[in-house]
Formats: sequence, structure tokens, C-alpha cells
Amino acid sequence: MAEGNTSLSHLLQTSQELIALGTTHATAIRQKYEQFVLHNPETISTVESILRALSYMLPGRFGASEALSELVFSASQILTLLNDCIFREGGSSLACDVTSSWSKQRLLLWLTVIEYLEVFIELGASRLWGEAGKWIIVVVLQIAKAALRFALLFKYNSGIQRTPLIPPFDRSKLVKPEEVDREDPDTLRKVEISDEAVPNDERSQTNGHTGPVWRGPRSGRVVRSLGATPSGPNRSWKLPEGTSKTKTASQPTDLSSRRMVAESLYISRPLLHVTSMFMFGQTSWKPWLISCGVDVTSLALMGDSSELNDEEKSELSRRTFRLLFYLLRSPFYDNYSKTRILSFLKFMTGNVPGVSLVLNPLLDYLPTWQKIYFYNWSS
Repeated sequence: MAEGNTSLSHLLQTSQELIALGTTHATAIRQKYEQFVLHNPETISTVESILRALSYMLPGRFGASEALSELVFSASQILTLLNDCIFREGGSSLACDVTSSWSKQRLLLWLTVIEYLEVFIELGASRLWGEAGKWIIVVVLQIAKAALRFALLFKYNSGIQRTPLIPPFDRSKLVKPEEVDREDPDTLRKVEISDEAVPNDERSQTNGHTGPVWRGPRSGRVVRSLGATPSGPNRSWKLPEGTSKTKTASQPTDLSSRRMVAESLYISRPLLHVTSMFMFGQTSWKPWLISCGVDVTSLALMGDSSELNDEEKSELSRRTFRLLFYLLRSPFYDNYSKTRILSFLKFMTGNVPGVSLVLNPLLDYLPTWQKIYFYNWSS
């Protein structure tokens, strides 16, 4: 018995050591990747663009290309989200930490990841469990998304929820320290940085300047000042600590009761559509009319947008534009717009020089895209 206990203790100790070793290696790999991203943003952006372009070329080309294409696209979106988190935090992955305490940031991150993966998950469920399995997954995903969005709306007063929920990082702000020399030194002006925003050790590197960064008045780019730029291999594209955490988004507008109803309708629309499909059938016009009516009612209840900030105005414009998607959604597409859209595209291809390079792939992809994306009413 004693020998058995000794062996068990030794096994547990060995397991703990292996877990600790694996955690250490994972941390080291993560840190190396973060440093690679920070030092090679152009390479990272190129890889993301290649993956995204590849996802558009795959549909309809090979036997299992629909799921593969969506997997590549989802991977490119999540990779971009991860890299944007690294750029925002200057090498700290805290912004991407989904194991942190329950908070608005965690809700936003989970919801964004679900939206990036939902179509791939639905395609996978369809292949594994058939049409019934696909629709079960659709219902589960839409309930989860609606619950998270309602939590953002009522608990965190998120206001009008934009798409995407986590805006892309503006990578044009990432400038090599060496590019400071390209600005006219006589016209560069210093950025005012408060004492609280700049650590003492970093202020000491500015050689008497009021801040560790400079902004070019013509380009608007913010870079390290020459006095605060590390030398040699220590150079990176990130700004000094304390200067990159600037406010990047407008505060959400407090919504009136009417606008809260409008946003609630917008969040509930996918669930209303799925429910009506189960009640009236997938080929019925009633789900199409209910969804369209909810969209139009939501926009009408929002009223005058002059009080909203620029991002909220842009989101309402996006929702208005997306009403055109109803032309591509069944049963309207099957009964009315399909023949007209295809005829127009074929006419343009045959009569406008050079347009065929763009429209021929579109003609090939449109049936696949209509089948994959335009039954999904959460967009």
C-alpha cells in the first residue's frame, strides 16, 4: 500500500512538473509571437490579407471548399483580432484574455469570436448532423448572441451596438522610429503628455522635452521622439508605455426609451425570424416579411440621428444599406431578384470591357454565397 501511495505521489508530482513546463513554454512562445507581431506589422498584415483573399477564392472550387473557405476566413478574422489586441496593448495580451473577470470587454470579445465562427460552426454541424443539426446549432448560437447583446445593452449601457463590436485597430499609426527622420524637424510639434501618463524613467529619456513622442502636423502620425527611441535591436514600432492607451472610440449615447425598444428589436430580429420559420416553414413569405418589418421599425424608432456620435450614425447607415440584402434572401431572391440580378451581371460581362474579370467570379460564387450567408439573419 505504501509503495502504491509513493508511486501515485510521484505520478502526480511528475504531472504537475509537466504542466508547469508546458505553461512556461506556452508563455515563452506567446511572448515571442507578440514581439514578432510588434516588429513586423507589415508582414502580419500581408499574411492576414492573403488568408482573407484565399477564403474568397475557395467557394465552389473543390468538393469540401465551403467549410474549408469559411474556416480560412474565420481563422483570418480571429488572427486579425488577436494581432489588433497585441498592437493596442503594446505586447500585452490582456486585451485578449477571455479568462479574466466577467466584464464588458470579455462580453465583447466572446461575442466577436462567436460571430466570426458561427457560419463555420453551422456548416460543420450540417455536415455532421444534417439539416436538423444545423438548425439546432443556429438556434443555440442566436440565443447566445442575443443574450450577450442584451447584457451589453442593459447592464453596460452599450447604446447602439456597432459592427464589428471591437473596431479594427488603425495600423497606419504604427510607424518605424526611423521614419521620424522623414518628417521635417522644423515643423514637428510635440504631443502634450500628462505627468500621470508618462513614467518617470521614460520622461528622463526625452532630454528635456515635454513628452516622449512627436506628432507630424502633416501626416498626423505619432512616433517616439528621438530622445526616447531605443537604439539598435531594441527598437520596436510601439509607442512608449502610457501613450498608446488613448481613447479610440466615442462614448455611447444614452438611449431614450424609444431607442432602447428600437435596439432591442434589432437584437431580437434573428430569434424572431428563426421562430417564424419554424411556425410557417422555410419557404413561407411570413418570416421574410416579419424580419424586414422588424428591421424597418427599428430604424424608424431610432428617429433623428443628429444627437448620435459619428460611429452610431455610421452604424445606422450600415443597417439601412443592409436592407438591400433582402433582395438576396429567399423567398424574394428565388421568385423575383435571382433572374434579374444574374441577367444584369451577364449583360455587363458581355458588353463592358474588362468587367468580366470581376463579374465572372461573382457569377460563379453568387449561388454559393446566397446559400451559405443569406439564410443567416443576424447580419
